[in-house]
Amino acid sequence: MYIIYLLFKLFMRKILSLSVTYVQILPLSTNGRKEIMEALKNILFKNEWFTKQEVEEIFAPDVVKCIDECTRPRQDEIFNAFDGLKPQDVKVLIIGQDPYPDEAKAHGLAFSYRDGSIPADDSLRNIFHKIKDDLGIDNTHTNLSAWKEQGVLLLNRALTFAPNKQDFHIKAWHDFINQVISKLLKVKTEYKQPLVIMLWGRKANEIKMLTYKGKEQDLEFNQQYPLIKILRSSHPSNNYQACTKAIYNGEVPAFNDTNYKPFKECNEFLKANAISEIRW
Repeated sequence: MYIIYLLFKLFMRKILSLSVTYVQILPLSTNGRKEIMEALKNILFKNEWFTKQEVEEIFAPDVVKCIDECTRPRQDEIFNAFDGLKPQDVKVLIIGQDPYPDEAKAHGLAFSYRDGSIPADDSLRNIFHKIKDDLGIDNTHTNLSAWKEQGVLLLNRALTFAPNKQDFHIKAWHDFINQVISKLLKVKTEYKQPLVIMLWGRKANEIKMLTYKGKEQDLEFNQQYPLIKILRSSHPSNNYQACTKAIYNGEVPAFNDTNYKPFKECNEFLKANAISEIRW
């Protein structure tokens, strides 16, 4: 009986030690998560995108879930596109789909690679080809942070990526993306500043506030926001059909259409409104 008692005592000590370890680890994990969330909220607040109350509302359960399960980009880079860029400083908005699943690429800027020495492939290769056709510029540096520094907001429809959950992440960030666009339209109207919006592919052209509903509706939008220019096309995808085929019954051109010159038109529009051009 004494031996059984000793074994039971040793067993209980082991259980208690595991419990203590769990109690010690859990607060550290919780605190680390809290610090990440607060840092992300602070980026949106300090760069004047939203008030503190609006920021709290943005972090709805689905958005928090996306941040928690995010594998790309790093959690502290989820709002990289907004960090150091205020709404009144944005000249161009380019909307992508979701972050790259590759660690060497994803860093919170749509279409941009973390490692700028990696040769362009995927959509970015076609974007560089279009810049070459439009402006005669050979661009080989695949980290697009220099664009952001000039006022280009490189925004994905989903700011987070997790394997096999792309659709959920796009849906979860839907309201946030619309709030960002709404904020830009409000600020640009208030400051009487020009803004170029590049919408590439059906998913970008179906964003609630900018949904393509026909040429007449686009003309009405231009009348309401004369200082905002929308440039629509199919997606600059490596998928040949996606890149070469017009969408919406041919009303929106293919990205590689030789008559579609988004970067040239963008700079001409900015220059006509006394704003410095983007050095693509």
